Order: sequence, then structure tokens, then C-alpha cells
Amino acid sequence: MEMNRRHLLALAVALPVLAACGDNRQQPQSQTSSVVKSGVPQLDANRPGNDTWPFEEAEALNKSLTWPTTNVPEPASKVTLTVAITSDVVAEVRNAQFDLFFKQRHPNIEIKRETSAFDAYLTKYMAQAAGGKLPDVMYIHYSWAQNFIANDIFQSLDDYIAKTPAFDMADLPQNALGYFKDGAGKLYGLPTDMAPKLLFYNKDVFDAAGVDYPDDSWTFDTMLDMARKLAKGEGAEKVYGFTPMPIPAPDLSTIFLMPYGGGFLSQDEMSVEINKEPARKALGLWLDLLRKDKATPSLAELNQVLEKVEPFKIGKAAMSIQGAWILTELAKQKAFKWGAAPVPKGPAGRFTPAVGSALAMTANSQQKDAAWIYLNEYLSSTGQQFRRISAPARQSAWMPNAEALGIPKDVIEIAQAAMKDYATSDGVMHLPANKKIVDTAKPIWEKAMIGDLTLDQALQQIAEQVTPLLAENKIA
Repeated sequence: MEMNRRHLLALAVALPVLAACGDNRQQPQSQTSSVVKSGVPQLDANRPGNDTWPFEEAEALNKSLTWPTTNVPEPASKVTLTVAITSDVVAEVRNAQFDLFFKQRHPNIEIKRETSAFDAYLTKYMAQAAGGKLPDVMYIHYSWAQNFIANDIFQSLDDYIAKTPAFDMADLPQNALGYFKDGAGKLYGLPTDMAPKLLFYNKDVFDAAGVDYPDDSWTFDTMLDMARKLAKGEGAEKVYGFTPMPIPAPDLSTIFLMPYGGGFLSQDEMSVEINKEPARKALGLWLDLLRKDKATPSLAELNQVLEKVEPFKIGKAAMSIQGAWILTELAKQKAFKWGAAPVPKGPAGRFTPAVGSALAMTANSQQKDAAWIYLNEYLSSTGQQFRRISAPARQSAWMPNAEALGIPKDVIEIAQAAMKDYATSDGVMHLPANKKIVDTAKPIWEKAMIGDLTLDQALQQIAEQVTPLLAENKIA
């Protein structure tokens, strides 16, 4: 175990801060369209609430729901359960409300919540893992999980699930549980949110051009042609045909390369394939859309004109492939009318990544039964309905939450069909080297985006520099 701790400490030092929006990494789902601020709000411990989540509304909702029970016994005396999460200041209010009502149902379980910013979370808890001291329950992003599982940080949950027949594993997306399993199939994390990516479109832009909205007949060629047609204007008034430009990210393969039969890495994440012809062809189409057609934002436009704001969210793009976790944001905005469609098909088929986050129990927890009682409620359909997640892992929570949040029913049906029919974890990088791979490949690809490298030069450099990193995946 000492070697594992040294390895974790090295990872904690070496891993850069995640720029989730900048590299298409999925951040934990925000509960609201409010601007994310830093810091943790000061809340009334007895009546936590704010304008988004009034305490009285939360209290009434809590009483209206049927909370699950577990066959694991309640602690006989007071225990303290430490729960580490990542949250913005608005979602933190909902977490505080959940914990308050949980303690009312379980008076012998005191909750100590550690809330960290997403960008700092991984480095913080890898360093703690290296020191051998961790909380009882931890938030875990799909792309981080294997780093912890490979180092024996988490407790297998299979026995606890077996003790709780009503937990209903069938209500969870089976095609996305692999992120949280080891090589033997043992499950170490259970998803809190899990969603596909969809093709979102700006109805106002399509209506002004007099063209039909996207539908399930669309191919990538159709989408690229329409992106060229709908791009117009200059400078601050420009409307892009599509955003964002594909860049190295854990789910690059599933969205943009697998439809053409290609991949960033092999399925076992032990060899590089981004420089092979199927991936090369796909990425060449996007470089042309950027550099020749100027139909997707350049790095300069993103940084200077748009000031790093995603253009689709402010009505400055016709189309965007985004995760369903942006539904809350879109439902609340009034700037433009929008819709959603399945991700387009490619010559090799239709694919979308099923990605999200989970909670895990740490192996060194001294309060494992109490931790399971907490996980059982937080991760239940009831818990996800209470938290009003727009893209819950529990499939039974999608429609109730959509109705409460004002999300159109037809969009939810498209998202749920995607999860059932073609969402996959195939091609999504999640083994331990994935962050180093992304951070190595991204600056090389950006040189191709600005024209300093040709497509072939960039892909060859990525292959050469990423290949040595793949040895780290052998520990998984």
C-alpha cells in the first residue's frame, strides 16, 4: 500500500487544475442557471434556503416524498459521517437541506460536509489519499474514478446493494456503470447524475434562415453543411453555425470519431489511434469548418470576442452538442427559443457518451453502515427528485424533475431514448492516464486550430507524446 500512496501523491502533484468548460470536461451538474460564484454560503443551519431553493418549499417537498429504507441497522449511538462533495454556492443550499432532513430521519448520524470547488477537488483528495486520511463518502467524477479504484481507496458496494433489495439497480443506466467498476466487475461508485449528449439548436436562427430543424435523420455531413449555411456576421454580432470545436477531451472519440469508425485511443486505452485514417478524416472535416469556413469559433474569438463564454448559451450559435445537464440552464433563459435532437449519425453509426458523476464509500471509513444509509437515500429516485437534478442517474426521476424545472417533455423523451438506444461508455477515456493525455494533446491540437501545424503534423505529434503516458493505464 505504501507504493500506492507514493503513486497517488505523485499524481496529486502532477495533475493540473481541470478547466472543465475549456476542455469539454463535464462539471458536476449545476442545479440552476444562476452564475456560479466561489466560496460556500453562510446558511441558517436550522432553515437553510435561498431564492432558488426556499426552505419552506424544500420542507414541503421532503414531506411529500416517500424515502427508502435499508436493512442495514441504524447506529446505536451518535456517529459523525464526513461527506466530501463539489458544489457551486446555489447547489450547496440544496445539499444543506438534504442533510438537514436526513438527520431528522436518522438522529444518530451527524453529517459533516466538506465542500470544494470542482477545479481543486481532485488534487486535494488525491493528496489526502496519499496521506491515508479521507472522508467517509466522496463525490467522484467518471474520469477520476479509476485512479482511486486502482489504489484501493474505495469500498466495494456490492454487498451493501445485496442487503438492500429495494435499491433497484435496474433504474440506473447499465451502459455507464463501468466507469466505477474494477477489472473483476466489482462496483465502487454509484451515479448521482448520468446523461447523454444531444444536438441542441437555436430555433430562432433556423427560423430566420427558413430551414427545417434537426431530426433523427441527420448525419454529420448534414450538420456540417448546415453549420456552413447558418454561420453569418462578424465580430461581436457573429452567429456561428456550430460550437464548440472538437478538442482533445475524454469523450472526443464517442462524439466525433466513432461515427467515422475512428478513436483517440484503442478501446483498452493502451494505444493511440487518433493519427489513423478514420479519426484523421473526421478531424479534418472540423478543421476545415474552423479554418476555411469560419463556421465555428476560433481560439481568438473565444478568448477575445466571446470572453470565454460558450456562444450557444447566449444565442450566438445555431447548433451545439452538449450534455443534457444544461437543460436547467436552457429552460430558464429567455434570450432565444431552442430545441434538441439526437446526435447525428456517421458512416459507422450513431453514438453519444453516457457520462456523469457518482458517490463512493472510502475503504478506511469507520462508519460504513452509516455511509450506506446516506448513499441509499441520496442516490435513490426519491433523493434525486428532491435535489431536482435535470439529468438524474435514476431514470424514474427524469420526468418528475423535468416537470418541476419546466423542461419540455419531448426533450426529455429524446434524452431518455438516447440513454436507452445509443448512449455508451465505449471510447470515453477514464483510465488513470486520461487527464495527462488530454493536457498533453490539447496544446498540440490548438496549434493546428490556429494554423501553426498541419492536420497530419498535429496528429503525429499527439501520437508520439501520448504513447509513453499510456503505461500508466496498466495499473487499472
